[in-house]
Formats: sequence, C-alpha cells, structure tokens
Amino acid sequence: MKMLLQHIRTQLYLRSLGNWTANPHEAHDFQHSQRAMDFAREHGLSGVQLAVKFSDAQFDEVFPIPQSTSQPTTQSPPRQD
Repeated sequence: MKMLLQHIRTQLYLRSLGNWTANPHEAHDFQHSQRAMDFAREHGLSGVQLAVKFSDAQFDEVFPIPQSTSQPTTQSPPRQD
C-alpha cells in the first residue's frame, strides 16, 4: 500500500516539492496518511487529496485533506516534468 498526494484537478501525483507525475509508481510514498497531510499543510499545498494505492487497483481510495486556516491556500497548479 502507498500513501500519495494527488492534485485534485490535474490528477497528478507528487514526486517531490514542485515536481509532479502521472505515474503513481514514480510518486513519493509517504507511508502514513498523517505524514502526507502534514507535508501538504507545512508546504501550503492546496487542491490536493490523499490517494491510497494498493497492488490491486480496485481497492484504491482517495480522501480529502481539509485546509488548515493557518496556511496559505493559493498556489499555482502543478506542472508535469
């Protein structure tokens, strides 16, 4: 199981800060949901969700990440490198 951050509008996965990919296998695995949510909040990432990926894709799930009121909420959409 992999814990990934996914941009809601573009459906791209976070590879590293400012670097996104369409391939979930190339994305950064946070290994725990809290780590992914903390990273998103600490870096002011908006418009992202938690994507939980399993080896069998039929079990994949996505979950919203509530916006923190103390973090900035404006950021450019990600670009795929």
